[in-house]
Amino acid sequence: MNIENLFLYKVYRYNKKLFFLFLAFTGVTLFCNLTGFEITPFYVWGMYSQKEIPAGSYTIYRISVNDKLLDYSTGYLPANRFFLTSPLSYFETIKDDNDPTLMFLNHKLVGNYSFIKAFALNVMNSKNDIEKFPEWYKRYLEQTTGEKVKRLTVDVLQVSYTADNSIKIDSVYNLIDEQ
Repeated sequence: MNIENLFLYKVYRYNKKLFFLFLAFTGVTLFCNLTGFEITPFYVWGMYSQKEIPAGSYTIYRISVNDKLLDYSTGYLPANRFFLTSPLSYFETIKDDNDPTLMFLNHKLVGNYSFIKAFALNVMNSKNDIEKFPEWYKRYLEQTTGEKVKRLTVDVLQVSYTADNSIKIDSVYNLIDEQ
């Protein structure tokens, strides 16, 4: 193998500053991964290395628009289905002051969270923001379905599979009930 054909050699010949930038980036990435500090999910080498374990139960959102069940499992593109249910999942989590962003920051920064707390609160959802979610979601559903939403009901169903692979509803509770 000829050294002149290597990418880094060509970068070195072209621009020495860019070469050292590549080396510094590679060094920092390797150091962070070896110490277990995740700098970004793209550069975490072990991100896909574990076997996925089947969940014991699954969450299903039953969305009723104007007392009519919205079947988001058919007739919508996968991206639409995702954006119909993903905000509900996040709302369900943050509704009771369990913001995953705050938990992540506290976990990753351990004792250093106080240094960024003032900045973190600027990007976190306030109680007022959380209370506005049902109205926002109604407007989003109107855009997605093309139908005026007069009443919105969202129920959360926890389901699991039985031994014969049939679905069993374990629990149901109401998440949103707006008129």
